Amino acid sequence: MAGGLLVAVVAVAPGLAVLLAWPLLFAVPGWILVGRFVPDLTLAGRLGVSVVTSVYLSAHVTNALARLAGTYDRTIALGALALLVAGSAAAAWRWWRVPYDDRLEPARLPETPRGAFIVAGLATAWVGLVLGLSIWHLTPSGWVSGGWNWSDLLVHVSIAESLNAGNFPPQVPYFAGVPLTYHWFADFHAALAAILAGTGTIPVMAFTAALMAGALALLVWELAWRLLGDRRAALIATVIAVFGGGMGYLRLPCDLAGVAQGADCDLPASLAALPSHLLGGEPDLLGLISAHSYDNIWLTGWPFFKIASVMGTGLLTHRATALGLPGLVAVVLLVAVSLGRRPGGVWLAGLLAALLAPFHFFAFPAVYLIVLLQVVAVRAWRTPGRALDAVRFLAPAVLAIPFVLPAFAQVSEAERLRVAIGWEEAPIRDGFWAVGFFYVTNLGVPFLLAIAAAFAPRLPHRAFLVAWAAALFAIPNLFVFTAVVFDMNKYFQVMWIAVALMAAWLVRDRSRRALAALAVPTVLAPVLVSLWFVGSSWVVLSVPDERAAGWIREHTPERAVFVTEPSINSPVDLAGRLRLTTFGPYVANLGYDPGPRSDDVRRIRCEGPATAAELMRRYGATYVFENGQPDCDGAPPTDFDAGAAFEAVYADGNQRIWRLRD
Repeated sequence: MAGGLLVAVVAVAPGLAVLLAWPLLFAVPGWILVGRFVPDLTLAGRLGVSVVTSVYLSAHVTNALARLAGTYDRTIALGALALLVAGSAAAAWRWWRVPYDDRLEPARLPETPRGAFIVAGLATAWVGLVLGLSIWHLTPSGWVSGGWNWSDLLVHVSIAESLNAGNFPPQVPYFAGVPLTYHWFADFHAALAAILAGTGTIPVMAFTAALMAGALALLVWELAWRLLGDRRAALIATVIAVFGGGMGYLRLPCDLAGVAQGADCDLPASLAALPSHLLGGEPDLLGLISAHSYDNIWLTGWPFFKIASVMGTGLLTHRATALGLPGLVAVVLLVAVSLGRRPGGVWLAGLLAALLAPFHFFAFPAVYLIVLLQVVAVRAWRTPGRALDAVRFLAPAVLAIPFVLPAFAQVSEAERLRVAIGWEEAPIRDGFWAVGFFYVTNLGVPFLLAIAAAFAPRLPHRAFLVAWAAALFAIPNLFVFTAVVFDMNKYFQVMWIAVALMAAWLVRDRSRRALAALAVPTVLAPVLVSLWFVGSSWVVLSVPDERAAGWIREHTPERAVFVTEPSINSPVDLAGRLRLTTFGPYVANLGYDPGPRSDDVRRIRCEGPATAAELMRRYGATYVFENGQPDCDGAPPTDFDAGAAFEAVYADGNQRIWRLRD
């Protein structure tokens, strides 16, 4: 009765969804399941796993209901909310009414780990503040989305907004007409939360990223405490995992010395001149920090920094990593505390591993590899019930098949899967020492500490942690799964969790002064990249572009298809409509060939209204958006005002929209 009332209130008052519906999307179902199946987690672990479980379950329940109905809209979202309410109520009722054996009874929580919650709160506040100040704000030059979000934000917004506009089962919104073979569930969950609350998806994305940063911190703390058996080491590991990074700040002295972005740097000379530059105040230090990333740096000469930190790119930019990495850690944690002891915990770990697939395709196979290494390291085949535990963990994997097989088939057909000899972003051609310098400076102080810990005596769970780090380091150096080789660095971010645990154990007994000295070079790059996010002035859309997006949202059919220039960002993305093409590598990364479509879009924009109308009808496109003159190799562009095929429907400076007549 109360559940039905809750859904009814959300249906008529979307503004109350944040208070009434979002707890079901972000916390409640997981809290109940974890309390039943793994009751001996600390409050930190229980809350972290609860957030991951609730986010994953709510997205998958909604998707299943939408698939059955053949559509997705607010009615489907409310139906999914009703199922979550009913399921949570049923689980809670059975918890209190049905007697369980000792392994399944709710237990008293161990002492609350205050340090874990302090670091988790700091992670949540840090990500929330940085994104709140940068993710989408108006400047005199236009709409800015700071840092790496300049290239990724509207890609994710286009998925979420087009889903809420009826793009279901989803086509690629920026390559309309083909299935979305991508880890799109992070955006789907944002769309679900937004459609229930009647708000845009951008603030929801910022909220979710901040929440998942906190969940990641809690999960890393719990895993480190379980494996290392030392609360101080667990706290240090959490700080390293979330806030640690490489030595990208070494490029800052080069910039202060005036080295051109594309030129190699004389690093010793630049470091020697650093004090005089800082004291002299030239060039502007704050200006450099706001204009350049010092974590995952592109288009520079030596030294190269191409491995992104978890904070700098994983939590602040990559939606898949922000929601997928906590899920991977949650699975490893549940296996660590449940294998051979709690059947329900093993089953929940297997369920989360399967549900992880459409959230993060890269982490999905990695989590099964890590669990295999975990099982081998503890010789789990000697434990009672090993066969049943294997079934419990692996059986839910069938839920991932509908997501994994189409994506795998698509990239296989496009020949994106291949063997590599070294990660192509590393300076392989420059020899062994150059590659060694690259990895040491890109992975930084924690990486060196982890290597030392691997050879130090008495490292707990040495075999597992070393195997985890080594395997995930090897994958991008041996294989390529994508058209954009940079994306393989997501495996270094998965490796980083093991690196953090080993490094923390090695320095756990050091004085606070020594730890502070190690913390500065460890966290400096992620701090600098966060400041770059806030200070960056890269314009994503101009003010007229944003006005055009508002007009498109209000005056065009929800599944309208647009012809646009092949740019990364477009007003069509913000409006939640579909378009024929985008930046070519993004299309190739999904396993599709962008070439023929790109050629046809050029013909539409350059070969006259008759050709344009014929090609647009072939693709099902009905609108053309132009915000300038297309490059037609010296030939005049298509005059959409000529003839009767097109009707001008919007004009605002350079922004023009035409509709193809029936």
